[in-house]
Amino acid sequence: MSYKLRMIREKLEATFETDAGPGAADSILCLNLTMRALDGDWQEQQFINGPEGAQPEDLYNLHCATEYDIEAVPAGTPGEAPVYRQLLLSSGLSEVVVAGTSVAYTPTPQSETHASTTLQMRNGRIVQNVVGCRGGFGFTAEVRRRAMFNFNRRGRFGEPTAFVHEPGDFSAWGRALECLPEHMNAFTLGGTKLCVRSFSLTDGRQPVVDKYMNCGGADITGRRFTGRMTVEWPDLAAKDLILNSRDVITEPLIFELGKTAGQKLRLTGPKVQIKFAGEEEIDRDLGASLDLVFLPDQGDDEILLEYL
Repeated sequence: MSYKLRMIREKLEATFETDAGPGAADSILCLNLTMRALDGDWQEQQFINGPEGAQPEDLYNLHCATEYDIEAVPAGTPGEAPVYRQLLLSSGLSEVVVAGTSVAYTPTPQSETHASTTLQMRNGRIVQNVVGCRGGFGFTAEVRRRAMFNFNRRGRFGEPTAFVHEPGDFSAWGRALECLPEHMNAFTLGGTKLCVRSFSLTDGRQPVVDKYMNCGGADITGRRFTGRMTVEWPDLAAKDLILNSRDVITEPLIFELGKTAGQKLRLTGPKVQIKFAGEEEIDRDLGASLDLVFLPDQGDDEILLEYL
């Protein structure tokens, strides 16, 4: 059976851990897909029973897992959510829609319930529906490459059923923009334009299934947004990277890819700390690597992801 038959689908659940029945239109156009049809912790039995040799191993923490990337496809129309909104919502983000203008995502407050999806994994031999799927996410942008999201997801183990071929429907998926000067609308730190080679962030979440014995489900608490960027070292008068790092100066950071309505993806942090991580050679230019810590300003606002 061909390896290329592998595919996943995800659909938002109306009720947590209730199968949403993902269909062809819920197919995820992903890259670098890893599926774990059976995941958990194996532990050898250690009964005192006399004979020498191995004992059977029990499986604990049974669940399913997947990791994959998707292109950071723009919404296409201002005020419309991206085709992969279910992934953002079930990664601990909340959505605010301004009709005809924008769709914005910020971290979901701890007091509110996180969304979940039903993940369907298909590999040419079996199909598994994984309910209660949640996880962490990250974002990566590199020069001359398309911007990407990456996802790390966990959910309730689903028993496999026999594979039946059903083509995915990817008609709603576009392509992400390449990170090139003609597409980049802004990259600033504290209002200062920086020439950026690469930029990335991650929410730091480690999804866990059934953290408590009597309160089940995939838990994605404990976010901590951090990142890294590599930039051309600016003139001292424009931005003092060393002293700003030493003195724990926090400044707003703005990344905006796309220059026309419906094609804009903006990612901002209101208070970002830089930590000098060393110098870099960038095609014979002097560059600097900076670690980033995204701090909340008013609470639950350490990042803002907008589709404009």
